[in-house]
Amino acid sequence: MEAMGGSSRGMSREKIITNLQQAVYILNFAVVCLVAGSMTFSIWRIVDAMEAEAFLNLIRVRPWKPRTIWIASITGYLCLVLLSCLGQLWEHKGKHVRFFITAGEMFLCIGTTVALNMNYNGLVLLVVADLVRGQRGSRQKLILGIAIVGLYTIVNYNLTGNYFNMIPWEAFLTGYHTSTQAFLKGTLSVLASMNLVLFILYMVMLIQGEYQERERIQNLNEQLEEANRKLKEYAVEAEKNAEMRERNRLAREIHDTLGHALTGIVAGVDACLTMIDLSPEATKQQLEKIGQVAREGMTDVRRSVKKLRPDALEKLELEEAIVKMLRDAGAASRAEIQFQNQVKPLRFHEDEEEVIYRVVQEATTNAIRHGHADKITISISKTDQWLTIRIEDNGIGCEKVEEGFGLKHMEERLSLLEGTLGYGSREGFYIIARIPIRWGEEHE
Repeated sequence: MEAMGGSSRGMSREKIITNLQQAVYILNFAVVCLVAGSMTFSIWRIVDAMEAEAFLNLIRVRPWKPRTIWIASITGYLCLVLLSCLGQLWEHKGKHVRFFITAGEMFLCIGTTVALNMNYNGLVLLVVADLVRGQRGSRQKLILGIAIVGLYTIVNYNLTGNYFNMIPWEAFLTGYHTSTQAFLKGTLSVLASMNLVLFILYMVMLIQGEYQERERIQNLNEQLEEANRKLKEYAVEAEKNAEMRERNRLAREIHDTLGHALTGIVAGVDACLTMIDLSPEATKQQLEKIGQVAREGMTDVRRSVKKLRPDALEKLELEEAIVKMLRDAGAASRAEIQFQNQVKPLRFHEDEEEVIYRVVQEATTNAIRHGHADKITISISKTDQWLTIRIEDNGIGCEKVEEGFGLKHMEERLSLLEGTLGYGSREGFYIIARIPIRWGEEHE
C-alpha cells in the first residue's frame, strides 16, 4: 500500500510538473507574440503614417524588417520549445547528447531574445528550468550556475543592450496611442510576473520531487538491508536445521549399525558358551566370526563418527557439566585433574558452550590415553573479547606431534567460531584454544 501510495504521489507530481511546463510554454509564446507583434505592427503603422524619419531620429540603428522580426521570433521560440521537449525525451541518452541539446537551447534563447531586441528575457527561465531538471551532482550544478549567470547577462537589455545596438520596446510603442501603450506595457508586466510565478512553482516541484526521490531511495535501501538481514538469519537457521537433520540421520545410522553388530556378537557369544565344552574347534571358528563382525561394526562406526559432530551437553550448566565430566574421567583413570575457572558465570551461546566442553573433553582424553598423564591442569580465562582454554599435563609428551582425529576435531570446531588452536610438548603436553566471544560479555 505504501509503495502504491508513493507511486501515485509520484505520478501526480509528474503530472503537475508537466502541466506547469506546458503553461510556461504557452505563456512565453503569448509574450513572444505580444512583443514581436507590437514591434512589427508599430513599424508598419509608422511607415503608413509617414513618420519613419521621426522614428529613426529616436533610435541609433535601423530596425529589422517587420516580417523578419515576426518570423525570427516565432520560429526561434518554437524551435526552442521543440528542443526542450526532445531534451526531456532524450534525458538518458548520455552526457554528449545532453550537452548539445543544452547548447542548442541556449543558442536559440539568445537568438530569439535578440530578435525581440532584448525586450523580454523571460525565455532564460525556460532554459534554466531545463538545465536544472537535467543536471545531477555538485560539479554539474556549479557549471549550471555559471551558465545561468552568463546567459542572463547576455540577454539582459540593461547590461548588454547598448553593446548590441538593440532598440528599446518603448521606442516601438511610440507608434501607438497612449492608452494602447499603457495596455501593452501592463499586459507584458502581468505576463512576465506570471511567468516568474510559474517558474518558481516549477522549481519548487522539481526540488520537492528530487528530495522525495532521495527519501524513497533511502527507504528502499533500508528495506533492502532489512531483507538481507532476514535472509542471512534464515540462511543460518536453515543451515542449523540441515545440520540437525544430518546429525539425526547419522545418529540413526550409527545406532542401527552398532545395534546390529552388537546383536550378532551377543548371539555368537551365547552360542560359544553353549558349545565350548562340546566342540572347542567349532567354538574357535565361531569366535573368529564374532571377531569379524566386531571389526566390521567398528569400521562402520568410525566411518559414521567422522561425519558426525554430536551436540550432547548434559542438561547442566556448562561449568557443572565440565566439572562432572572431569570428575568421572579422574575417577576412571585415577588422574589428578585440577580445573580453574576465572570466568564467572561460565555461560555463553549454545554453540560456544559446546565447543568449550568438547575441547576440554578431547584434550583430557588425549592426555590420559596417549600421554599417560596422572596430573592435568585446566584453566579458562578471558581477556578482552577472547576466551582462552589452557590444558597442561605431565604425560610423556612427544617430540613430533602428528595430528590425529582428536586434534583435527578440535581445530574444526574452533574454526567454526573463528577460533585458534595451539599445542606443543614441554615436560608433558599442552593445548591452548582461543575463542572470540561474540556477545561481548558473559550473560548475567
